[in-house]
Formats: sequence, structure tokens, C-alpha cells
Amino acid sequence: HRRLTLCKADFSSSPPLLEPDSAPITLDPNTAYSWLSLSSDLTSVANSGCLQKPPDNPERFGHFVFVLGSEGFTSGRHAWEVEVGDKVDWMLGVVKESIDRKGRISGCPEGGFWMISHYEGEYTAMTRPSTPLHPEGELTRVRVQLDYDSGEVTFSNPVSMTPIYTFVDFFTEKMYPFFCPGANINGNNPKPLKICPAKVAVWNSATW
Repeated sequence: HRRLTLCKADFSSSPPLLEPDSAPITLDPNTAYSWLSLSSDLTSVANSGCLQKPPDNPERFGHFVFVLGSEGFTSGRHAWEVEVGDKVDWMLGVVKESIDRKGRISGCPEGGFWMISHYEGEYTAMTRPSTPLHPEGELTRVRVQLDYDSGEVTFSNPVSMTPIYTFVDFFTEKMYPFFCPGANINGNNPKPLKICPAKVAVWNSATW
């Protein structure tokens, strides 16, 4: 449920400075793959390892353990933090609204995905070929920043206040927060991804 075709994306190594989260982000249960379990407040998602049998509505992912945020963005700057803890498999980022929810997916900017992953002990920007990432120490929390108008998706470590990776592109449609808690085979990756409580954002005009 997590193998994807990857494509190439442009990036820069110097993300803009952002103080804590700009708005509360919650998950959209109508998009969640049938094996996913969401918390009652819609702020955490885990791979339950078993079928939940939700309605097969058009917006629900049909083949991958993905779920989207409940609100999409067509302008402005937005940020959220996700606690990944010691999970061994996860992906985070943003996607465009028109991605195929039921069929073949290309997990790259050309396919409508701007994301990073952690798998088998390695951190990767989902490009083609993939781009190895070397954050300072293990990531326990990740900040995702979307600047729609500037065409940037930036990942950083809010614990050490250090950059991880920045995609630079041109957005033409609504963009949604994207979450993948990864495979959970034989109970080896059961813990959830947790969206951290939102705080007031303070934007640095010199970098934005």
C-alpha cells in the first residue's frame, strides 16, 4: 500500500523562516483509505492493519494508506506541525485536489504530490530519482509550510529549528495537506501521525 512511482522536482536548500503553525489543521475522514483509523477529534491517523469498511465515496483513496486535510488552499501561507515520533514508515506533504484517488498514482510533483518520506531508516524527498535527506538527528516532529503564491513547500525540523527540504513549483489548483502513516505489517508500525495544536503564526517579512 505504499509503493509509488516517483518523479523529479525542483528544490532550494534555504527555506523561509516561520514561527509556529498558522491555522488548525484537521483530517478529512471522507478521504481516508479503508485501513486507516482517525481519532475522534480528527487530528491523528494510524494504519489499523485491518479493513474499516467505510463508504466508497469518490474522494476516498482506494489503493494507498493516505488521508488529506479537511481544508484546501488556493492562496496564502499555511503551516502545520506533525508529530511522527519513532514511527518507522511515514510520508507527509501537500497534494493537488485533482490527484487520482482510485487508480495509479505518481508520488511526485508532476503527479500532484510534494512530500518527504521516512522508510527503512532513510529520509527522502519524493523526487525522481529520489533525493536522500540528512536531517540533524532523528525527526520526531516535522513542520510543513505551504506558500501557495510563491510556489514553495518547505519541510523543517521544529525541534532543532533546522531546514530539511524545499520544493519550488507553480501551483494552479487547490492544495491539501497530505498524511500517510505508512505500512503496518504484523504490528511493526502501529503508532499514529499526530497533528500538533495550532499556534499563532509570526511571518518574517525579510524571508517571505
